[in-house]
Amino acid sequence: MKVLKSAILSIVIGAIVAMTPTLAVDVSVDGDLGDWGLSQILTDDWSDPATWIPTVDGISFFVEDNQDPLNVAAINYNASYTGVHIYGNATWQATYREPLLVGNRAEPYGGTGGRFGEMYDIEAMYVTENDTYIFVLIITSTESAIGDLALDFGPGGGYGYEYGVNFYRSGDTQGVLGGVYMTPTDNDWAIPSPFPENAPYKINFSSVDPASDLCVADISETDLGVNDFGRTNYAFEVAIPKSCIGSPELPDKPATAVKRFWITEYCGNDSGPSIPEFISILIPAGILLGSVYYFTRRER
Repeated sequence: MKVLKSAILSIVIGAIVAMTPTLAVDVSVDGDLGDWGLSQILTDDWSDPATWIPTVDGISFFVEDNQDPLNVAAINYNASYTGVHIYGNATWQATYREPLLVGNRAEPYGGTGGRFGEMYDIEAMYVTENDTYIFVLIITSTESAIGDLALDFGPGGGYGYEYGVNFYRSGDTQGVLGGVYMTPTDNDWAIPSPFPENAPYKINFSSVDPASDLCVADISETDLGVNDFGRTNYAFEVAIPKSCIGSPELPDKPATAVKRFWITEYCGNDSGPSIPEFISILIPAGILLGSVYYFTRRER
């Protein structure tokens, strides 16, 4: 009985931590991961979950480095090519389950070599905000094939994303670099190939007017000098002015906050995030606090 109570208390306390209000974080878009509390990514072991957890409060994240170690039923599962899969914030983390591609294939498909695989692996995404900007950090092993950043801060939108930030990826220099565009229909987004299930990929400027940008986000691309299975990794930092996307605030829960964003690369071989909502962290804080009080009293 005591074990059950301890487990319930752990779930309750974890859920309360996950609902802690987001703090304002000031980030300089200059390639310095210290702003994010992530300097250890440059030096520490990527197989250690602690390497990926920000030391700064107010940052939500997901990590899907290499293949999900729990996707053992995938036809291309490779136990020697698995990595950390977690999401959360500085004080609370949970297991991140990476979805399978069509055909029961684990992301990234292709492993450490081949046409796809590690060459197109999205390792992690971090999101935070202050009063005037939303900040996004993407860590990936692809320098030029990453798609445009999709944003969900309202109803509707192409594939559920009302805005896109133009990254000038895959040699496509249409529109304004860093331009934030409205994408109200599916036609406003290109579809990745050969993995279309991971749409959207990038802004479709045959549907969206290249001169219709709402504002320009600051973008920084940095070579991290870190290799993962022989591939160099890069950091993409983005600062999006809140004023041009309806002045939103990020949700407090990490799962909900990171799901406001979407990124994939030209083939759709890897993408994210895809995090289910759990009812345990939707319970009102008052009920959770009451549960803690109840079980604490019972133990005395």
